[in-house]
Amino acid sequence: MATGSSRQWLRAYRVLVGFSFGSAPREAALFLLCAVVMALQVPAAAFGAKLLVDGVLARDVRAALAATALLALLAGMGLLNTLYYLDFLFAVAEKTGAAVNRRLIALMAGIPGLAHHERPEYLNELDLLREERGRLAWMTNATAGIIRVVVGLAVSLVLLARLDPLLLLLPLLGIGSFLAGRRARDLQQRAAEETTEAERLRRHLFELATSADAGKELRVFGLVPELLRRHHAVAEAVARPRDRAEWQSAGLEACGAVLFGLGYAGAIGLALLHALEGRLTPGDVVLTVGLAAGLNGVVQVAVGYGTSFLHVLRVARRFLWLEDYAAVARRDPARPAPVPARLERGLELEDLSFRYPDSDAPVLDGVSLRLPAGIVVALVGENGAGKTTLVKLLGRFYEPDSGRILVGGVDLARIPVEAWRARVSAAFQDFTRFELLARETVGIGRLARIDDPPAVEASLARAGAGDVVPKLPRGLETQLGRAWDGGVDLSGGQWQKLALGRAMMRDDPLLVVFDEPTAALDAQTEHTLFERFAAAARAGAGAGTVTVLVSHRFSTVQMADVIVVLDQGRIVEEGSHEELLRRDGLYAELYRLQSRAYR
Repeated sequence: MATGSSRQWLRAYRVLVGFSFGSAPREAALFLLCAVVMALQVPAAAFGAKLLVDGVLARDVRAALAATALLALLAGMGLLNTLYYLDFLFAVAEKTGAAVNRRLIALMAGIPGLAHHERPEYLNELDLLREERGRLAWMTNATAGIIRVVVGLAVSLVLLARLDPLLLLLPLLGIGSFLAGRRARDLQQRAAEETTEAERLRRHLFELATSADAGKELRVFGLVPELLRRHHAVAEAVARPRDRAEWQSAGLEACGAVLFGLGYAGAIGLALLHALEGRLTPGDVVLTVGLAAGLNGVVQVAVGYGTSFLHVLRVARRFLWLEDYAAVARRDPARPAPVPARLERGLELEDLSFRYPDSDAPVLDGVSLRLPAGIVVALVGENGAGKTTLVKLLGRFYEPDSGRILVGGVDLARIPVEAWRARVSAAFQDFTRFELLARETVGIGRLARIDDPPAVEASLARAGAGDVVPKLPRGLETQLGRAWDGGVDLSGGQWQKLALGRAMMRDDPLLVVFDEPTAALDAQTEHTLFERFAAAARAGAGAGTVTVLVSHRFSTVQMADVIVVLDQGRIVEEGSHEELLRRDGLYAELYRLQSRAYR
């Protein structure tokens, strides 16, 4: 177990240093060299002061001048080295931080499924990683600190041993300061981990209170005092344990400092005693004072950088957890199968069951369904019936607990996720407002055509969104989002139309999903658009595309070839609109209820 843990620590260190030397190799190497020079400055200056004092007392002008020149050179080199040290420090940190962020983006966004965004235990890990990811860029700095400690300590020990072997005990007193500092950091880290969820709630409340999206409801319902009360309460829940950890840490660090201070006084007293006995020169006493003071600095560096080193490694362990989780999630199937060029047999769902993590009740329970190639199928049912979950399984955002999905007779689990997603297109109710150029906002639906305005315009036309672009000041080249220079905001319906256009960018998808993507539009507009989608799906059935519509509006889904009615995770009815009305089952009941509501 210990060996495995050591391997993990070593792997974490190797990965982080690799980020630095991979993104800034020259700066990282020169930075560590500056750390070595910095470590030599204090003992070298102390030795120069010894030579100066001994030279002056011996009336040796040449020795005194040489010592003076040495001290001047050390001062100039020290200043220059410090400037370069800081310059390289921030250069390495900036480039490493950018590389770390790119890697985190690739990991978090590249995981095929969504479990890491929805499971509380994963969210805690991810929140801590997001909050402390900046520390990952400072591993080279922590390494430089350790180098300074090792080099400074080694040189000081050599010089102290020449004065009196007993002085070699002085650095041992620094172990107490180091352990106290390490324990202090552990207390602070534990407090941060224990308050992660509360801190996430505090940030959520702040973002909710300051966001434009929530502004109207906050004011209409007079929620500001309640938000302030809740924010204060959760802030107290975060601050109390963290403050307690800070005070405990301060006490531990004070005890360590007192211990080393006693040792410092003892070392100087010993040197003075030897000087009075004639065993050491006055310069040796000055050297002892300088080395002892330098060792105090070394101990402080060891405490600061050593505990920082260990803390960064802990953060790196979370990073490795994410890498390992992503590697498992992206694991290729044992017997991969290619995506068919077209659907001959359509899609088949065989005894599909699924429950969300930490949930006892299944969301889908034994769902079996055949979706022939080239059809338009509508999923209907009350909230919580399992419609969106079924769509998530088709898009492989989750894997079923049991059962399987067949694509042209081949188990979907055998098809690599990226290959399958390349033949899927979708528009969702919770679509993303990509604040890019209007052309890019739509064009990212097919990256190869993002710079092709005619393709983007054709996609918007198929989505019934051709009326959005003419209203923009620079057409497709308009920057969207008021947060950007020259950017414009859109209405909810306009954003939704652009999302629909994005979903229409791919020419030959095998599966197209519209999961209530027109919720911000009126019923008549939605009906017209869905008729357009259905007609386009049937006209472009060369790939055997299966089109899945999800809507709460029963008037909209009438044109579907097959309507599937879900209730409590099970399929209770399927057929055309007319067939389901004749059966007078759940669909007919819900349809009549909704029809009366629209009268």
